[in-house]
Amino acid sequence: MPPARQQVDRDTLEEYLRERRPEGGTYNIWHNRWKGLEKDWSKKGMRARFKVDVKRDSGETIGSSNRNAYFCLYFAKGMCAQGAQCPMWHRIPNEHDEVETTIDCFGRDKYMEFRQDMGGVGSFNTQNKTLYVGRIAPTEKMKEIVRKHFGQFGHIDRLRVIKHRGVAFVTYRSRSNAEFAREAMMNQGLDNNEILNVRWATAEQDAMARAGDEDDEENTNQQKSASHHPPHAYAQQDAESELPAEFSHVKREVAEDKFHDMEERAKRQRVEQVEAPQQYYYDAQSAYAIYGYTAPDIAAAAAATTSTPQESNKKVAGIIPQNVLDNLKNLSKSEKEDKKATKDDNKSGLGSLAGYGSDDSDEE
Repeated sequence: MPPARQQVDRDTLEEYLRERRPEGGTYNIWHNRWKGLEKDWSKKGMRARFKVDVKRDSGETIGSSNRNAYFCLYFAKGMCAQGAQCPMWHRIPNEHDEVETTIDCFGRDKYMEFRQDMGGVGSFNTQNKTLYVGRIAPTEKMKEIVRKHFGQFGHIDRLRVIKHRGVAFVTYRSRSNAEFAREAMMNQGLDNNEILNVRWATAEQDAMARAGDEDDEENTNQQKSASHHPPHAYAQQDAESELPAEFSHVKREVAEDKFHDMEERAKRQRVEQVEAPQQYYYDAQSAYAIYGYTAPDIAAAAAATTSTPQESNKKVAGIIPQNVLDNLKNLSKSEKEDKKATKDDNKSGLGSLAGYGSDDSDEE
Protein backbone atom coordinates (compact mmCIF):
# COMPACT_ATOMS: atom_id res chain seq x y z
CA MET A 1 0.00 0.00 0.00
CA PRO A 2 1.44 3.44 -0.91
CA PRO A 3 1.93 6.14 1.72
CA ALA A 4 -1.19 7.93 2.84
CA ARG A 5 -2.02 11.17 1.07
CA GLN A 6 -2.30 14.46 2.92
CA GLN A 7 -5.97 15.35 2.55
CA VAL A 8 -5.73 19.05 3.48
CA ASP A 9 -2.93 21.42 4.42
CA ARG A 10 -2.48 22.58 8.00
CA ASP A 11 -3.50 26.18 7.36
CA THR A 12 -6.82 25.12 5.83
CA LEU A 13 -7.50 22.75 8.72
CA GLU A 14 -6.70 25.36 11.37
CA GLU A 15 -8.93 27.90 9.65
CA TYR A 16 -11.77 25.40 9.49
CA LEU A 17 -11.40 24.52 13.17
CA ARG A 18 -11.45 28.20 14.13
CA GLU A 19 -14.71 28.63 12.25
CA ARG A 20 -16.20 25.69 14.07
CA ARG A 21 -14.94 27.02 17.39
CA PRO A 22 -16.33 30.56 17.70
CA GLU A 23 -15.62 32.70 20.75
CA GLY A 24 -17.93 32.56 23.74
CA GLY A 25 -18.46 28.81 23.87
CA THR A 26 -17.43 26.37 26.58
CA TYR A 27 -15.98 23.06 25.47
CA ASN A 28 -17.20 19.91 27.26
CA ILE A 29 -14.39 17.36 27.11
CA TRP A 30 -16.71 14.50 28.13
CA HIS A 31 -19.36 15.01 25.45
CA ASN A 32 -17.14 16.62 22.80
CA ARG A 33 -19.52 19.58 22.49
CA TRP A 34 -19.46 23.35 22.72
CA LYS A 35 -22.02 24.87 25.06
CA GLY A 36 -23.38 28.40 25.26
CA LEU A 37 -23.27 29.19 21.55
CA GLU A 38 -25.91 30.71 19.32
CA LYS A 39 -28.28 28.63 17.22
CA ASP A 40 -26.19 29.36 14.14
CA TRP A 41 -23.58 27.07 15.62
CA SER A 42 -25.85 24.09 14.99
CA LYS A 43 -24.76 21.86 12.13
CA LYS A 44 -28.30 21.84 10.81
CA GLY A 45 -28.21 22.94 7.18
CA MET A 46 -24.40 23.18 7.05
CA ARG A 47 -22.76 20.92 4.50
CA ALA A 48 -19.47 19.26 5.41
CA ARG A 49 -16.58 20.97 3.67
CA PHE A 50 -14.42 17.87 3.29
CA LYS A 51 -15.15 14.29 2.28
CA VAL A 52 -12.98 11.20 2.33
CA ASP A 53 -12.09 9.38 -0.88
CA VAL A 54 -11.30 5.87 0.30
CA LYS A 55 -9.46 4.68 -2.79
CA ARG A 56 -7.41 7.85 -3.11
CA ASP A 57 -6.71 8.74 0.53
CA SER A 58 -6.02 5.31 2.05
CA GLY A 59 -2.37 4.42 2.60
CA GLU A 60 0.43 3.57 4.99
CA THR A 61 1.16 5.79 7.99
CA ILE A 62 3.65 5.61 10.83
CA GLY A 63 0.81 4.17 12.91
CA SER A 64 0.18 1.28 10.52
CA SER A 65 2.73 -0.87 12.36
CA ASN A 66 1.25 -0.02 15.76
CA ARG A 67 -1.30 -2.66 16.71
CA ASN A 68 -2.59 -0.48 19.57
CA ALA A 69 -3.46 2.47 17.33
CA TYR A 70 -6.95 3.41 16.17
CA PHE A 71 -8.54 4.73 13.00
CA CYS A 72 -7.99 8.41 12.29
CA LEU A 73 -11.14 10.46 12.83
CA TYR A 74 -9.81 13.28 10.66
CA PHE A 75 -9.15 10.78 7.87
CA ALA A 76 -12.77 9.58 8.07
CA LYS A 77 -13.95 13.18 7.70
CA GLY A 78 -11.51 13.81 4.84
CA MET A 79 -9.42 16.47 6.58
CA CYS A 80 -6.25 14.87 7.97
CA ALA A 81 -3.29 17.21 7.49
CA GLN A 82 -0.58 14.76 8.61
CA GLY A 83 -0.81 12.22 5.81
CA ALA A 84 1.82 9.51 6.12
CA GLN A 85 3.07 11.05 9.39
CA CYS A 86 -0.24 10.41 11.14
CA PRO A 87 0.04 8.05 14.15
CA MET A 88 -3.40 6.59 13.37
CA TRP A 89 -4.63 4.25 10.64
CA HIS A 90 -5.71 5.64 7.26
CA ARG A 91 -7.81 2.77 5.98
CA ILE A 92 -11.23 1.14 6.27
CA PRO A 93 -11.97 -1.35 9.09
CA ASN A 94 -11.91 -4.99 8.08
CA GLU A 95 -12.81 -8.33 9.65
CA HIS A 96 -9.34 -8.74 11.17
CA ASP A 97 -9.60 -5.62 13.33
CA GLU A 98 -10.36 -6.23 16.98
CA VAL A 99 -13.63 -4.68 18.11
CA GLU A 100 -13.54 -3.34 21.66
CA THR A 101 -16.72 -3.11 23.70
CA THR A 102 -16.28 0.19 25.52
CA ILE A 103 -14.33 2.05 22.81
CA ASP A 104 -15.27 2.85 19.23
CA CYS A 105 -12.99 2.37 16.24
CA PHE A 106 -11.56 5.90 16.73
CA GLY A 107 -10.53 5.24 20.34
CA ARG A 108 -13.34 7.26 21.92
CA ASP A 109 -15.06 6.01 25.06
CA LYS A 110 -18.61 4.80 24.69
CA TYR A 111 -21.41 5.51 27.17
CA MET A 112 -23.91 3.34 28.98
CA GLU A 113 -26.91 4.65 27.01
CA PHE A 114 -27.49 6.27 23.65
CA ARG A 115 -28.15 9.97 23.46
CA GLN A 116 -31.74 11.10 22.98
CA ASP A 117 -31.02 12.11 19.40
CA MET A 118 -29.24 8.75 18.76
CA GLY A 119 -26.08 10.59 17.77
CA GLY A 120 -22.61 10.63 19.22
CA VAL A 121 -20.34 7.70 19.98
CA GLY A 122 -23.06 5.30 21.05
CA SER A 123 -23.61 2.80 23.86
CA PHE A 124 -21.46 -0.12 24.97
CA ASN A 125 -24.54 -2.03 26.15
CA THR A 126 -25.82 -2.56 22.60
CA GLN A 127 -23.98 -3.86 19.56
CA ASN A 128 -25.64 -1.53 17.08
CA LYS A 129 -24.62 -1.99 13.45
CA THR A 130 -27.54 -0.18 11.79
CA LEU A 131 -27.45 3.47 10.71
CA TYR A 132 -30.43 5.74 10.15
CA VAL A 133 -29.89 7.93 7.09
CA GLY A 134 -32.35 10.80 6.68
CA ARG A 135 -32.95 13.72 4.28
CA ILE A 136 -32.30 11.63 1.18
CA ALA A 137 -33.75 12.94 -2.07
CA PRO A 138 -36.47 10.45 -3.15
CA THR A 139 -35.60 9.01 -6.55
CA GLU A 140 -36.24 5.80 -8.45
CA LYS A 141 -32.63 4.69 -7.98
CA MET A 142 -32.48 5.68 -4.35
CA LYS A 143 -31.38 2.25 -3.14
CA GLU A 144 -28.56 1.98 -5.67
CA ILE A 145 -27.32 5.47 -4.79
CA VAL A 146 -27.25 4.73 -1.06
CA ARG A 147 -25.45 1.44 -1.62
CA LYS A 148 -22.86 3.11 -3.86
CA HIS A 149 -21.92 5.75 -1.30
CA PHE A 150 -22.17 3.70 1.89
CA GLY A 151 -20.80 0.47 0.44
CA GLN A 152 -17.28 1.90 0.21
CA PHE A 153 -16.99 1.84 4.02
CA GLY A 154 -17.56 -1.88 4.49
CA HIS A 155 -19.73 -4.87 3.69
CA ILE A 156 -23.46 -4.11 3.95
CA ASP A 157 -25.61 -6.95 5.26
CA ARG A 158 -28.98 -5.25 4.82
CA LEU A 159 -30.18 -2.10 3.12
CA ARG A 160 -33.73 -0.86 3.42
CA VAL A 161 -35.07 2.33 1.85
CA ILE A 162 -38.35 4.17 2.30
CA LYS A 163 -38.64 6.34 -0.77
CA HIS A 164 -41.62 8.49 0.15
CA ARG A 165 -39.87 9.45 3.41
CA GLY A 166 -36.37 9.84 2.06
CA VAL A 167 -35.04 7.46 4.71
CA ALA A 168 -32.67 4.50 4.53
CA PHE A 169 -31.41 1.96 7.06
CA VAL A 170 -27.92 0.61 6.44
CA THR A 171 -26.78 -2.43 8.42
CA TYR A 172 -23.08 -3.31 8.26
CA ARG A 173 -21.53 -6.66 9.03
CA SER A 174 -19.12 -5.09 11.54
CA ARG A 175 -19.79 -2.45 14.15
CA SER A 176 -16.50 -0.72 13.32
CA ASN A 177 -17.63 -0.18 9.73
CA ALA A 178 -20.88 1.36 10.96
CA GLU A 179 -18.98 3.71 13.28
CA PHE A 180 -16.63 4.73 10.48
CA ALA A 181 -19.46 5.31 8.00
CA ARG A 182 -21.46 7.41 10.46
CA GLU A 183 -18.59 9.87 10.92
CA ALA A 184 -17.64 9.85 7.24
CA MET A 185 -21.15 10.52 5.87
CA MET A 186 -22.52 12.94 8.46
CA ASN A 187 -23.71 16.14 6.71
CA GLN A 188 -22.44 14.82 3.38
CA GLY A 189 -24.35 14.68 0.11
CA LEU A 190 -25.19 11.90 -2.34
CA ASP A 191 -25.98 12.44 -6.00
CA ASN A 192 -28.73 15.04 -5.53
CA ASN A 193 -27.09 17.73 -3.41
CA GLU A 194 -28.58 16.54 -0.12
CA ILE A 195 -27.33 17.21 3.40
CA LEU A 196 -27.64 13.85 5.13
CA ASN A 197 -28.57 13.24 8.73
CA VAL A 198 -26.78 10.07 9.81
CA ARG A 199 -27.25 8.64 13.28
CA TRP A 200 -27.75 5.35 15.06
CA ALA A 201 -30.96 3.44 14.50
CA THR A 202 -33.13 2.60 17.48
CA ALA A 203 -33.90 -0.98 18.53
CA GLU A 204 -37.31 -0.84 16.83
CA GLN A 205 -35.83 0.55 13.63
CA ASP A 206 -33.16 -2.13 13.63
CA ALA A 207 -35.77 -4.84 14.06
CA MET A 208 -37.84 -3.45 11.20
CA ALA A 209 -34.75 -3.21 9.02
CA ARG A 210 -34.26 -6.95 9.46
CA ALA A 211 -37.67 -7.55 7.89
CA GLY A 212 -36.34 -6.69 4.42
CA ASP A 213 -36.87 -4.05 1.79
CA GLU A 214 -40.08 -2.08 1.76
CA ASP A 215 -40.21 -1.45 -1.96
CA ASP A 216 -42.71 -4.24 -2.62
CA GLU A 217 -45.13 -3.25 0.12
CA GLU A 218 -44.76 0.50 -0.22
CA ASN A 219 -47.88 0.95 -2.33
CA THR A 220 -50.11 -1.01 0.06
CA ASN A 221 -48.82 0.55 3.25
CA GLN A 222 -48.11 4.11 2.16
CA GLN A 223 -51.49 5.48 3.19
CA LYS A 224 -51.40 3.70 6.53
CA SER A 225 -47.90 4.97 7.23
CA ALA A 226 -48.81 8.53 6.31
CA SER A 227 -51.78 8.50 8.67
CA HIS A 228 -49.62 7.40 11.59
CA HIS A 229 -46.59 9.57 10.85
CA PRO A 230 -47.37 13.19 9.92
CA PRO A 231 -44.68 14.97 7.88
CA HIS A 232 -44.12 17.67 10.50
CA ALA A 233 -42.99 15.00 12.96
CA TYR A 234 -40.06 14.11 10.71
CA ALA A 235 -39.16 17.76 10.21
CA GLN A 236 -39.12 18.36 13.95
CA GLN A 237 -37.03 15.26 14.57
CA ASP A 238 -34.46 16.21 11.95
CA ALA A 239 -34.28 19.76 13.28
CA GLU A 240 -33.64 18.59 16.83
CA SER A 241 -31.29 15.73 16.01
CA GLU A 242 -28.36 18.14 15.84
CA LEU A 243 -28.99 19.71 19.24
CA PRO A 244 -27.49 18.49 22.50
CA ALA A 245 -29.58 16.01 24.44
CA GLU A 246 -30.56 18.55 27.10
CA PHE A 247 -32.11 20.85 24.46
CA SER A 248 -34.02 18.23 22.48
CA HIS A 249 -37.39 16.65 23.02
CA VAL A 250 -37.88 12.96 23.63
CA LYS A 251 -37.46 11.54 20.15
CA ARG A 252 -39.12 8.26 20.87
CA GLU A 253 -42.49 9.96 21.26
CA VAL A 254 -42.57 10.33 17.48
CA ALA A 255 -43.39 7.18 15.55
CA GLU A 256 -41.10 6.91 12.57
CA ASP A 257 -41.11 4.79 9.44
CA LYS A 258 -43.93 2.43 10.49
CA PHE A 259 -42.48 1.84 13.94
CA HIS A 260 -44.76 1.69 16.95
CA ASP A 261 -45.07 4.71 19.18
CA MET A 262 -43.10 3.84 22.28
CA GLU A 263 -44.91 6.42 24.38
CA GLU A 264 -48.29 4.88 23.59
CA ARG A 265 -46.96 1.44 24.34
CA ALA A 266 -45.67 2.61 27.72
CA LYS A 267 -49.09 4.09 28.50
CA ARG A 268 -50.78 0.81 27.64
CA GLN A 269 -48.41 -1.06 29.91
CA ARG A 270 -49.16 1.30 32.78
CA VAL A 271 -52.91 0.86 32.25
CA GLU A 272 -52.54 -2.92 32.21
CA GLN A 273 -50.59 -2.81 35.45
CA VAL A 274 -53.30 -0.72 37.12
CA GLU A 275 -56.13 -2.92 35.87
CA ALA A 276 -54.42 -6.16 36.87
CA PRO A 277 -55.91 -7.53 40.16
CA GLN A 278 -53.54 -7.48 43.07
CA GLN A 279 -52.79 -10.85 44.62
CA TYR A 280 -52.07 -10.96 48.34
CA TYR A 281 -50.21 -13.76 50.12
CA TYR A 282 -51.54 -14.72 53.57
CA ASP A 283 -49.21 -16.54 55.96
CA ALA A 284 -51.30 -18.06 58.77
CA GLN A 285 -48.28 -19.02 60.86
CA SER A 286 -46.83 -15.50 60.81
CA ALA A 287 -50.23 -13.97 61.58
CA TYR A 288 -50.69 -16.24 64.60
CA ALA A 289 -47.18 -15.42 65.86
CA ILE A 290 -47.83 -11.67 65.63
CA TYR A 291 -51.50 -11.28 66.58
CA GLY A 292 -52.26 -14.52 68.42
CA TYR A 293 -55.00 -15.54 66.00
CA THR A 294 -55.50 -16.21 62.32
CA ALA A 295 -58.13 -15.36 59.76
CA PRO A 296 -59.79 -18.82 60.00
CA ASP A 297 -60.14 -18.35 63.78
CA ILE A 298 -61.93 -15.04 63.26
CA ALA A 299 -64.23 -16.59 60.70
CA ALA A 300 -65.07 -19.51 63.05
CA ALA A 301 -65.81 -17.16 65.95
CA ALA A 302 -68.05 -15.02 63.79
CA ALA A 303 -69.92 -18.11 62.59
CA ALA A 304 -70.43 -19.28 66.19
CA THR A 305 -71.85 -15.94 67.32
CA THR A 306 -74.22 -15.76 64.40
CA SER A 307 -75.42 -19.36 64.82
CA THR A 308 -76.33 -18.93 68.53
CA PRO A 309 -79.11 -16.38 68.07
CA GLN A 310 -80.40 -18.22 65.06
CA GLU A 311 -80.83 -21.39 67.11
CA SER A 312 -82.42 -19.53 70.04
CA ASN A 313 -84.84 -17.69 67.80
CA LYS A 314 -86.54 -20.85 66.58
CA LYS A 315 -90.29 -20.48 66.81
CA VAL A 316 -92.44 -22.93 68.71
CA ALA A 317 -95.46 -24.04 66.70
CA GLY A 318 -94.58 -21.28 64.24
CA ILE A 319 -95.97 -18.48 66.53
CA ILE A 320 -93.78 -17.50 69.49
CA PRO A 321 -89.98 -17.81 69.49
CA GLN A 322 -88.46 -20.08 72.08
CA ASN A 323 -86.35 -17.37 73.63
CA VAL A 324 -89.47 -15.27 74.31
CA LEU A 325 -91.11 -18.17 76.16
CA ASP A 326 -87.98 -18.72 78.21
CA ASN A 327 -87.92 -15.07 79.18
CA LEU A 328 -91.60 -15.17 80.19
CA LYS A 329 -91.02 -18.27 82.34
CA ASN A 330 -88.09 -16.67 84.06
CA LEU A 331 -90.13 -13.53 84.65
CA SER A 332 -93.07 -15.49 86.14
CA LYS A 333 -90.73 -17.40 88.42
CA SER A 334 -89.18 -14.23 89.66
CA GLU A 335 -92.62 -12.71 90.37
CA LYS A 336 -93.70 -15.79 92.38
CA GLU A 337 -90.54 -15.69 94.41
CA ASP A 338 -91.08 -12.00 95.13
CA LYS A 339 -94.68 -12.58 96.31
CA LYS A 340 -93.63 -15.44 98.57
CA ALA A 341 -90.90 -13.35 100.09
CA THR A 342 -93.42 -10.54 100.77
CA LYS A 343 -95.83 -12.89 102.63
CA ASP A 344 -93.06 -14.23 104.81
CA ASP A 345 -92.04 -10.73 105.72
CA ASN A 346 -95.64 -9.82 106.72
CA LYS A 347 -96.00 -12.86 109.00
CA SER A 348 -92.82 -12.19 110.81
CA GLY A 349 -93.83 -8.55 111.39
CA LEU A 350 -97.27 -9.39 113.06
CA GLY A 351 -95.72 -11.91 115.42
CA SER A 352 -93.33 -9.43 116.75
CA LEU A 353 -96.11 -6.98 117.39
CA ALA A 354 -98.21 -9.56 119.26
CA GLY A 355 -95.38 -10.41 121.62
CA TYR A 356 -94.70 -6.88 122.44
CA GLY A 357 -95.23 -5.86 126.11
CA SER A 358 -94.97 -2.51 127.83
CA ASP A 359 -93.68 -1.69 131.28
CA ASP A 360 -96.98 -0.07 132.25
CA SER A 361 -98.97 -3.30 131.96
CA ASP A 362 -96.50 -5.17 134.13
CA GLU A 363 -96.78 -2.56 136.83
CA GLU A 364 -100.54 -2.88 137.00
